[in-house]
Amino acid sequence: METGPDFELLKDAYAIIDGIPETAIALGQLQTARGASLEHGTICSPAGWLAQHPKFTALGLSLEGEQLVLQGEPTETGSPAHILARVFALEEPDAERLFSDRNTYTLGDDSGLSDKRLWLHEVREFLKEHGQIDEDFEERLETRGPFAEPMNSSEIRAI
Repeated sequence: METGPDFELLKDAYAIIDGIPETAIALGQLQTARGASLEHGTICSPAGWLAQHPKFTALGLSLEGEQLVLQGEPTETGSPAHILARVFALEEPDAERLFSDRNTYTLGDDSGLSDKRLWLHEVREFLKEHGQIDEDFEERLETRGPFAEPMNSSEIRAI
């Protein structure tokens, strides 16, 4: 029996990343900086943040050094997309599209979007393509401006 992507889990990932400050997300490496705590000075890619969130650690996803692992097993290819394809029941090309560097995204480096906004945009487009944006989810989507920092930086939500 073939199953499709876990869209509800992907929506949960969207909500988690949406709650992380703009400046704490950098596409590319899983973790580019480790602060005194997760809330202070840590910078990760969306995949790196998900690997540290309780919902995803309960699924067996974790960050060990510079590798993403699932159920204690690293990927053979070294690509986080390989593991995230399994977590979200995605085809590998879709996982690469959603969990890679800026150059793989539709808008790419010329968009003017922060890494966080670019990732959120790409996930939203993926969900739209699969008919997964319903009215309830649309109401919960991010409404702040599309660039690096919102007008009022005190409105940034921490994890």
